[in-house]
Parts: sequence; C-alpha cells; structure tokens
Amino acid sequence: MTAILTDQRHIILPPEMDQAVQALPSRRFDVSVSKSGVIMLRPERKHQKTLVEHLRGLQGVEIERRRDPIPPPIEL
Repeated sequence: MTAILTDQRHIILPPEMDQAVQALPSRRFDVSVSKSGVIMLRPERKHQKTLVEHLRGLQGVEIERRRDPIPPPIEL
C-alpha cells in the first residue's frame, strides 16, 4: 500500500488503512521514525490508569503516598 504526502504536509492513507485503524477526521496518531528511516503511525491511545489511580478513585479508600526513599539500583 502507498500513502501520499501532500504539499500541505498531510498524509493521505489508502482506504484499506482508514478502515483498519478506524481513522476518522482529526484522529490523532503517535509517529516515530526508526534509525533506518521507517515511519511508524500508531493510533494514539488514551491514558490508561494505573492500579493505584483506580484504587484512589474508589470512595472511602485512602492510599497514602510513599514517603520512604527509593532504594538505589542493584548492580549485577
């Protein structure tokens, strides 16, 4: 499949790719480029809450923040 880069620097995806990633207008993508020049487009993911964030959202549950220092890394 081939995508097209327009004069306005917009990338036009082939219809098959639009359907595969559910690309709606204004859909955001994470873009990365490898050392060999390969461009990767990934649909942007929403922030996923950590377990602690989920637990803090529960009513009546309090989780104290850790105040103890982080131990130094172990050298192997």
